[in-house]
Parts: sequence; C-alpha cells; structure tokens
Amino acid sequence: MCGCVTGPFDVRRRTGRPPPAHLAVEAGRRAGPLASRHPARPPHAAGERGRRVSPLGTGTSSDGGPVAPDGSPVGLYRSFPPGREPALIHGAVPPGAAVLELGCGAGRITHALVDLGHPVVAVDQSADMLACVQGATRVHADIEELDLAREFPAVVLASFLINTIVPGQREAFLATCARHVTDDGVVLVQRTSPDWAASLRPGREHRSGEFLITITEARLEGGVLHAAQECRRGETVWTHSWTDVVHSDEDMEKLAASAWLPLDRWLDEEREWALLRPAR
Repeated sequence: MCGCVTGPFDVRRRTGRPPPAHLAVEAGRRAGPLASRHPARPPHAAGERGRRVSPLGTGTSSDGGPVAPDGSPVGLYRSFPPGREPALIHGAVPPGAAVLELGCGAGRITHALVDLGHPVVAVDQSADMLACVQGATRVHADIEELDLAREFPAVVLASFLINTIVPGQREAFLATCARHVTDDGVVLVQRTSPDWAASLRPGREHRSGEFLITITEARLEGGVLHAAQECRRGETVWTHSWTDVVHSDEDMEKLAASAWLPLDRWLDEEREWALLRPAR
C-alpha cells in the first residue's frame, strides 16, 4: 500500500501479487514453478510504467516510475522515511538478532534495521522494489511458497499483509512465518487497526517531511476497508488504492492460534503490532 496513513500516519504498502512464475533467491537458491492462486487477468491489468492495476489495488506515479504488482509506487517507498516500525521491531527482538522480513518493499524498514545491527534477509515479490534494498540478503520470492530451509529468531510480516482480501492468503503468510521462526523466536505482525479503519475519512491530510498525504477514499463496509490516498512531493504525485479485511483482536488471536503461533502480546497502544510465539 502506498504511503498510506495509519495510526500516526505511517506509510503503508503490500508486497505485490499475483505471484511470479518462479522463486529466485539472490544467494543462488531457486524453487520450482508455482501455480498461480489468482484468476487470469486481461492483458491491460498488468498495467504500464507509471500505472498498475490489480485485484489488490491500483497505483500511479506521475513521473512514470515503476509501480509494484499490488499498486505500490516504487519511488514513494524508496524515499519515504521509515517511521516508528524499526524501533518497535528492534525493541521486541534480541540485540543483533537476524531478521527475516517478509514483504520488505524498497527497504524502508530494512535499512533502518540493518543500521540498528540486525542482519536482514529481505523478501519481496516485486523485483523493482527489491532492487532498492541495500545491505541485506535479498530474496525475490512469493511469500506463500517461501522455504529457505533456515530458521530465524525474528520473522516480520509488516505492511498490513495480514489484512489481504485474497482467500487463504493470510493463513499462507502465517504458515511461512511458522516455517521460518526458531522454537524460541518471535513473529511480529502488523495489522490495520480496527479503530483507525473506523475513523478514516476522505479529505484527511497529513504532512510528513516533504510529503503531503491525502486520503481520497475511505469506506468501511462489512468489515472490509476500501481506501485510497494521494502522496505528493513537489511536482511528483503518487496514488494508491487498496482493500483491507479488518481483523478484530479476537480474529487475530484465532488466526495466530490456527498457525500454531499464539498471540503473546501487543507491542503498541494502537494494537497494530502483535507479537506471536511458536506453540510449545
């Protein structure tokens, strides 16, 4: 999701999907072919440079820059500040712990974690996003099918991926988390806050550094949030629309338990970040 605002106007994005035809791991690992879990899209749905249309969202970039398959403008995330997320993650994991970051995007959180002393394996489906990541081991992959044959003391599923509207995808994301976390490790999951979703209104504006962020659509219907925003810096304008399934606290507890990753505690007042631990 684009530099979308949540809580105290944090940037939002999702890793792009539908999935690529294969997994390519920079260190040389490669997995076999993947079957798409999405219906075939007409040719125009793939979008063109500067614009992207997908079942998950639509994004545009006025400067013609690349847009990830989910509609996230790459240029926005390459330059947007990291926000509070790195500090929350750093405070919840052991010093210097290796982190598996699922849906790293352009490295907005990745780079800050590396600066804080964490070796990071950064995973994203968008090659354009991943090309922006520096200082981490980059993995070009679809999260649902990821299997690195390695476990980590900390696994991060940020960018509100847990709120995906695609059937079965949130469970698949959590299964990947469970597959890669050590027995005594933690999984950190960022969700769309129900309170934030209920309070979002069109016309809300916020300035963050050089960026002016404006909500242009906000509809909460039957537990599903349909939203869009415009992010402007100077003469450049990025737009992004997205759809979230909003999970209550009880929903999150059930999802976590079903993946054998019981919810241990919330990391913030807004109850946006959940800390899960493997069931013993």
